[in-house]
Amino acid sequence: LYFMVNHMRIQHPTRGGIDFEPYDYQLDLIENYNNNRFSINMLGRQMGKTTVAAGYLLWFAMFKPDSTILVAAHKAAGAQEIMQRIRYAYESIPNHIRAGVVEYNKTSLTFDNGSRIVASTTTETTGRGMSLTLVYLDEFAFVPPRIAKEFWTSLSPTLSTGGKCMITSTPNSDEDQFALIWKEANKRFDEYGNDKLVGTNGFYAMKAHWSEHPDRNEEWAEAEKARIGDERFRREHECEFLIFDETLIDS
Repeated sequence: LYFMVNHMRIQHPTRGGIDFEPYDYQLDLIENYNNNRFSINMLGRQMGKTTVAAGYLLWFAMFKPDSTILVAAHKAAGAQEIMQRIRYAYESIPNHIRAGVVEYNKTSLTFDNGSRIVASTTTETTGRGMSLTLVYLDEFAFVPPRIAKEFWTSLSPTLSTGGKCMITSTPNSDEDQFALIWKEANKRFDEYGNDKLVGTNGFYAMKAHWSEHPDRNEEWAEAEKARIGDERFRREHECEFLIFDETLIDS
């Protein structure tokens, strides 16, 4: 957190390059990433979840030598966008704490401390054969269900050796792999009613509502509903698991 607040700059959609000043829910997100080996996080659209992840991954690579970090996104453009944010943050930090790089391109960064960040599209075999220190899955709910299931089956043995996993996404279907992990992560109470903090699958679950964003209010919500419709708003911003069916009569 100290690294991100004091040294990192980000690209704001309308204000350009600015210092990173996290909102309250982003502080919780950073703590969730750092304090839990497995974390699953459900946030609405444009809540800054990818920006927070980019800063954390950069810090992790620079200050934890010999780490191998896999960034898996549902599309190639998404993977490259995350890497672009990491590169922008890297170029903005002071020279005296910036680790040197030996490889610097669109899909990978290799540092002189032995750490590397590799970005890839999520496929059935992504990450297979790699010894991974940390895996970040971006918008995992939008990976096609068959691919997501095979990918997760392939990835789990890699994580069993001590790897760390961070998942962030806006919800999609209530039957996809993201939804299954989310549901298990919320089964936190034992037979005596004690809260175990993490779910039966070892994941810590966090959810952030659109109203936690300081620039959003009811007026914003009404305007957004008018643009995209109530059902889409509930899925994209209220974080409800809804399968959107464009039919003549609303289901």
